[in-house]
This record gives sequence, C-alpha cells and structure tokens, in this order.
Amino acid sequence: MTSLIFNTPLLTVFGLVTLALGLKALLLGAATAATRGRLKQFLNAEDAAWLKGAHVDPDPEAVARIGRAHRNDIENLVLFAIAGGLYVAVGASPLAGLVYCGLFLLARALHTFAYLTARPLLRRNTYTLGFLVIAVMSVHAAVALTVLHHD
Repeated sequence: MTSLIFNTPLLTVFGLVTLALGLKALLLGAATAATRGRLKQFLNAEDAAWLKGAHVDPDPEAVARIGRAHRNDIENLVLFAIAGGLYVAVGASPLAGLVYCGLFLLARALHTFAYLTARPLLRRNTYTLGFLVIAVMSVHAAVALTVLHHD
C-alpha cells in the first residue's frame, strides 16, 4: 500500500451498496410524505390547506416512525460513505472491504425492517452491527492511511 489504489471489484461493490442504501433512504423519505398524504395530516399549515387535510403537530406515530427510520438511515449512510470511500481510496484489504459492505447492507436493511415493524431488539442489534462495521472500517482505513503516509 504505497499509493492510492482503486480496487475495481471493491469500488463496484462499495458503490452499489452505497447507492442501494441511498435509494432506500430516498424511498423512506417518499414514504413519509405518502403516509402524511394518506392520513391527510400535515405538519405544515400550507400543506394542510392545499391538500385539504388537518394541520397537526407532532406527526402521527405512523409518519413519525418512518421519519425516524429515514433520519437514522441518512445519519448512518453519511458515515459509511466517508469511511468506505477512504477505505477504498487507500487500497485497504479488498476482502475485508467486501465483508464490511455486505454486513453494513444487511444491517441497514434489517434495521429498516425492524424499525417499521416495531421490533426493538432486532432494531438495536442491527443498529449495533452497522455501528461496529463503520467503527472497524474507520480504524482499518485510518491504519491504512497511516501506513500509506509513512511509506
């Protein structure tokens, strides 16, 4: 690891995982709006007036739950993109990178399922798995950066 390397298979998998999770977050955002529309209950008075619904504050639980899952997705996706992007850029272990990507994708997909179906133990466990993946991948990338800098 003496220069910046883009490992094509790892970059491809990392890119596809990041895009898939980004699309999932996008769908959750749309689901938040769709649920507000279906319930005809809106946080913004102008939306309630325009769409002939009720102005509510806070959101109904169904909307709030999707919104929390969406916010959690975005928070974690940003951290994964930063850690993973640096991981790929420094040419750290491709096999470990593939494992990190697979575990993170699985964790986030199951976390969303758990959040939307009110399964707190599964939600906690899958959040923890994703958290650990980001933490370990970040340390791994930092070590690779340090080695790269000292060669």
